[in-house]
Amino acid sequence: MLQVWILQGCIVGAMPKNPYSYGGPVTGRHFAGRDAEVAALVSRMRNGVSVAVTGPRRYGKSSLILRGVEAIRAESGAVASINLLHCPSLDAFASRLTSVAFEIPGARWRRTRQAVPEFLSRLSSRPTVTFGDDGRPAFGFGGLDARDAGRVLDDVYGMLAALADKRPAVLVFDEFHAIADLGTGLAGVLKALGDEHPQVSLVVASSKRHLMEALVVSKGAPLYNMAERLALGPIEPDALLAYLRARARSGGKDMGEDAALEVCTRAGPVPYDVQRLAYEAFDVAGCRLSFEDIGAGMARVVEHETPDFSDRFSARAPGQRRVLVAVAARCGIREPNAAAFAREVGYATPAGTRRAITSLVEAEMLVVRDGVWVVADPFFAEWLRQL
Repeated sequence: MLQVWILQGCIVGAMPKNPYSYGGPVTGRHFAGRDAEVAALVSRMRNGVSVAVTGPRRYGKSSLILRGVEAIRAESGAVASINLLHCPSLDAFASRLTSVAFEIPGARWRRTRQAVPEFLSRLSSRPTVTFGDDGRPAFGFGGLDARDAGRVLDDVYGMLAALADKRPAVLVFDEFHAIADLGTGLAGVLKALGDEHPQVSLVVASSKRHLMEALVVSKGAPLYNMAERLALGPIEPDALLAYLRARARSGGKDMGEDAALEVCTRAGPVPYDVQRLAYEAFDVAGCRLSFEDIGAGMARVVEHETPDFSDRFSARAPGQRRVLVAVAARCGIREPNAAAFAREVGYATPAGTRRAITSLVEAEMLVVRDGVWVVADPFFAEWLRQL
């Protein structure tokens, strides 16, 4: 029997599913804009050009890479992709890298249990092998040092290079800055392998700008001049507005252009924040999203995050807390080093303000956008304004 739901006077056939997504990488219908960036990334993956994807946190680097990987795999390309934050040790790094290499579609070993011996013959190190209930193997290493892990990396790079003769071959490391936590040497190994196998596209990504500069961008960095930089900025406004409205319609509700613009204005340029505010506003709205619904959505996020916001705020030094409150109250400040602002936040000189701001930037709590210093998280900024 068809169920009928009444939402603030709007009769719909079924309770609508929330059409927005946040909390992790998005793809498919949840991916918005970035046509130029996707085209640039896929072109380089296809042609063996290495790329360093950079940009602020939550700007969609992982989603962009996932989109590119999907496009290359649709062309029968060979892709090995791992997130280095999921590799807390050299053993975990080698195990994960070996597993994704075995899963490459179309490789000679064809991902069957019987093909495991052939696959292992291609490795200079011998992992342990266990099989799950689905028959898929899991590869394990124990007690590896940096040289051992480098050999595993060499093996996988070589597999991709062999496949690159007939199709695109790509090695992806997301959250690449974490490679430094695995010890010295691996970044240098990557540089040597990239020089040896130029037909393989190495794609690295991270939001840790200073660490990426030390690893990839700065002269003298291990991967200096190896990877072309692809820097992500905000999503083009027209594409984002169209996305918000189309997704609302797909969920059975209407969002006018003014409401979509209000979501973008209140959430700021970060795609994650836009999706989250739209999600909450959609949940509380009737048939049509209003400004009041968007305000209620903002309030819901702040309520959910209040314990975390309180902990983050309490952990900062008193002067830094005063800076955060002042910047949030003004919705941004253009001259944070001015003497008047220093006095306002309780510092004797602008030098004290500069030190506080430097610490808050390193903690990713303040950021510069269009020449204005703002609280990076719009929901945290709203919480600060309520103090």
